[in-house]
Amino acid sequence: NAAASAVTLAATAGAWQGKVITADLAKETVGKPSKVFQATVGTWVVAQDGPDKVMKIDGGIWKAAQTNEAKMLIENARRLYGTNNEELMDNAKQFATFPVAVLTGYDGFSNGTISVKFKTVSGESDRASGILFNVKPNGDWLSIRYNDTENNVALWEFHNGIRRNVKFNRDKKFMLDPDCKRPVLGTCGGWHELKLTVAGADLKAWLDGDLAMEYTLGTEPGPGRNGTPPNEDLFPKNNAVLRPPVMGRIGLWAKTDSTSLFKDFTWTPAK
Repeated sequence: NAAASAVTLAATAGAWQGKVITADLAKETVGKPSKVFQATVGTWVVAQDGPDKVMKIDGGIWKAAQTNEAKMLIENARRLYGTNNEELMDNAKQFATFPVAVLTGYDGFSNGTISVKFKTVSGESDRASGILFNVKPNGDWLSIRYNDTENNVALWEFHNGIRRNVKFNRDKKFMLDPDCKRPVLGTCGGWHELKLTVAGADLKAWLDGDLAMEYTLGTEPGPGRNGTPPNEDLFPKNNAVLRPPVMGRIGLWAKTDSTSLFKDFTWTPAK
């Protein structure tokens, strides 16, 4: 089955170095949770989009279930990480703001490339779609994401139960679907590609083939807003998720009430 295929890929990772591997949703059941991606936070289901089976994050259900978000996280996280990770449990309330689905059977992505195609459907508070990576056993992570409300790309980190921005792209606004009118969002939006490359400490993000951001892990943070000192968690010495090398689980990321579709999730371990 699909889950077994993902496990097989992980078991033969050495043989796949330098080759493009795709998360195969073909055998998944529409309307049901995926076996290829473990939904750790949020309501993720397999959906049909034209001829393709895709992953869908349903932000509308997230919004309706906000009172249960921490409970949902704890139940799902224990299935993924076991029952003894108390640090992850302590972070549950804050973590639950950001729906994530982790690729099953593959927990050691380091150097290489991750790409995914996404389509924005709806969202009142947010319309964000992203790649999750460097996921640590305690639930800390990094994410590269595109936000359709801000038309930008950003690198975010999650540590000690709090998400903080590491870097925004400042030079360009990405107006991906300029003809879409917000009252009918979802009826004219198209598919777009978000890609991340990791080479040691160097990260690069690409949006529809355009270089959108570059960042070097281990970089000391600059001043905060209005010249205030940066938060201590943004110093790599205090935060393992910001120190090279990248090594951890990978998957899909969203925010609050975003509803998005994802397909063609691929990863290429470097040679």
